[in-house]
Amino acid sequence: MLHRLVIFDMDGTIFVHKNFWLELHKRLGTWDEGKKATEEWLHKDFGKLVDIVIHNLWKGKPAQPYLDLVAEAQYLPGVQETVKELHRRGYRTAIITSGPSLLMERAKKELDIDLGVASVLEVKDGVITGRSRHGDGSPMFLEQERNKAHVAELLCEELGLALKDTVAVGDGRNDIPLFKAAGMSIAFNTKNDDVRKAATHHVEGNDLRKILRYF
Repeated sequence: MLHRLVIFDMDGTIFVHKNFWLELHKRLGTWDEGKKATEEWLHKDFGKLVDIVIHNLWKGKPAQPYLDLVAEAQYLPGVQETVKELHRRGYRTAIITSGPSLLMERAKKELDIDLGVASVLEVKDGVITGRSRHGDGSPMFLEQERNKAHVAELLCEELGLALKDTVAVGDGRNDIPLFKAAGMSIAFNTKNDDVRKAATHHVEGNDLRKILRYF
């Protein structure tokens, strides 16, 4: 089977692992409340977690700490070379992440990645607006564990592909649903046994070039 689209996770796969949203809590001075809300609601009611954080904790906060975190993010070894080589071999590339859209857009631009879907933290006039839904009512934040495979399916429809035409690359439990749906999956630099078991291949170490052996 010819796999034509490679879908990457972002945190820990493209960029050095950092829980971006928890780090932003630290920068914005909402660490204690944010950590408590995350532990309570992340797996129970993601929408409620977003409401608590975006509406109650971050609304009106200065956006500069957010912009700084995006600018500071560092690529993992071999990322640029890997994406370039995949393109040379005829593959299209995408990022699907619950991480920030600004960081995803940075990667798209700098790496020439074709497609991307991420969570949108809206900023206006230098502050966080507190909005968590688009004008059509759809959520701005992607609940990766539930939505990642669905988002991938929508991208494939746009490209005229099936999910079995894709390769998924990631390192977290929230990548497992997509691993199960994709034609090939690579657990990259993960310490989680469930992630390894769900993938068709497993790569040790943090140099992304090691995944090229499977293409």
